[in-house]
This record gives sequence, C-alpha cells and structure tokens, in this order.
Amino acid sequence: MTHEVFSLLNYIGHKSKILDQILSHFPKTIDGIMYDLFSGSCVVGLSIDHKDVTFVDNNAHLQNLYSHLQDDKFLSTLEAMIVKYNMTNSSKKSRSEYLKDPNIGTCVWHGKVVPNMHLDQLNIVGYSSLMLDYNAGNLKGISKACAYMILTLYGRNSNVSVKKDGNLTGGIGPLDFSIRAKKKLKNHQEIMKNRNLHFVTGTYKDVEPIAEDFVYMDPPYLASGFKYCGWTEEDEKGLLAWIDDLPCQWALSNVFISGNTKNKILFDWAQSKNVIYIKKKYRKWSTKGKSTAKKQNKKNEEVLILPK
Repeated sequence: MTHEVFSLLNYIGHKSKILDQILSHFPKTIDGIMYDLFSGSCVVGLSIDHKDVTFVDNNAHLQNLYSHLQDDKFLSTLEAMIVKYNMTNSSKKSRSEYLKDPNIGTCVWHGKVVPNMHLDQLNIVGYSSLMLDYNAGNLKGISKACAYMILTLYGRNSNVSVKKDGNLTGGIGPLDFSIRAKKKLKNHQEIMKNRNLHFVTGTYKDVEPIAEDFVYMDPPYLASGFKYCGWTEEDEKGLLAWIDDLPCQWALSNVFISGNTKNKILFDWAQSKNVIYIKKKYRKWSTKGKSTAKKQNKKNEEVLILPK
C-alpha cells in the first residue's frame, strides 16, 4: 500500500510524478528502518506504507519544518504569521479579489503593459520583513518552521536559497498560501499520523544502516547543469563507494545523461547493477510550442539503480 503525496513546497525534481515507477521496485516489506537520504521534499519516504522512516538532508531549515508539521498548532500558527506580516492568503480570500487591489499595479508582457496578475506587490513588504526576522534569529521552533514554509511558497519560483553563512536569501514570487497549498499541508499531516518519523540534518555519512533496513537515495545529479550543494565528482565517487558497502537493500535515483552531459562515473559503476529506465511525464501544457521541441531534442536518461 502507498500514499498519494505531492511536494509540500513545489520542490524542483520531486518524485511525485514518477512515484509509481519507483515504489514498484521497493521491497514489499521492510523489517527495519527505511532511510530516505537526500530527502528534500520527503515525497518518497512519506509515500510508502512503513512506520519507521528516517529522512536525512543537509538543509537544517527544511528538516526543522518537517519535524514540526505534525504539531496541532502548525496551520493556525502559519496563518497567524501571514496576518502578522500583512501578506495575502488565497486559501481564505480568493486570488481574484486580491487582484482588484489598485496597489497590484501593472507589468510588461511581450512588450505590452498589462494588469499584473501576480500577488508580489501586495506581499513584498511583509516578505522582506519576515526574511529579516528569520535571519536575525527572532523566530524559534514552530514559528521558524512556519516562516520557512511561507518564505518558500511566496518566494520566486517557490524557492528560497541558503547562503554559505546559513542565512536565507531570495526574492518575492507571484504565489501565496493557496487552497492547493493548504490541501497538501493537511495531506502531509494525515499521512504522518501514527508513524515513527525522524528528520535528521546531515548526510549519508551520518547513518549506519543494518541488514534489516532499506535505503533510498536521491542525491544531486552530477550530469545536470544544476550543481546545487556543490556536488562534485569526488562526492559522487564517495557515495557510490558507500553504497557498495551497504549491508541492506537499497535504491538510487539519478540520471545517466542530461542534455549533452553524461555521468560516466555513474554509468560505469551501474554496469554491475540492475538499472531501471524511468519514463518521464510532462504536464499537458508542456506538449506544445518551442519549449517542448527543445525538451524532445534534449536527451535525458533518468534511472533507478538497484543491486543485482
């Protein structure tokens, strides 16, 4: 049995669209702990019907958020914070009503001045103030968790970045806490009930699985042009060597080829493994126009790698 889980924060690269292709290759039963390493959106670990799951990611802000999601006061705290910083909440007031505000302004689209259909101008002051309070250390515990969720959802491209000093940075985006965002929050809270879930800030080096456990990994993709977290060839080799020493079953998500870049290190290592090629699914609006032609011409080999 699996659960239908969508990314809480609209993370790039989350596995919601291909969960069926991944989970069908997982063990039917896990006697020990299921480890979700490089857990990010936690979609995979939350989707399986297993009580004991440990999520490991090096983003302390993200792990703090997930560790507080099950708190009964999470939603009320989040919505109170939205009010405090005078930001929009389209889960309570329709987006169309907000867009009637004269302060929403206009924007330039394909050379023409048109009404602004985004909520950015209504949220920019509150967003900036919340970011300052967050980085100043004025928010703790559940308040800090709610603030991180707001900064991400309201941020440009639904994203907020972590600087080298640990502080957050990022600009305002067009969205807010929508009906869909609230639905996903409640979905996560329901799925997390009555489970033994742990959220660890760290890397694969911080866990020691035993024979009864199962390890799933979704590390940064060396072949992609998006080298987040500074992932290097040495990091890739270190992870693959660690996997070879695992005493338990495991599964690794990755890509062999992205565009014109091939991950030869991974490809060569995987020759002695069981490789499942993933069929990528695109949204309906992505099937037309020039952008789709580029996608179709761009080679992308996404894989799930398992032991033989």
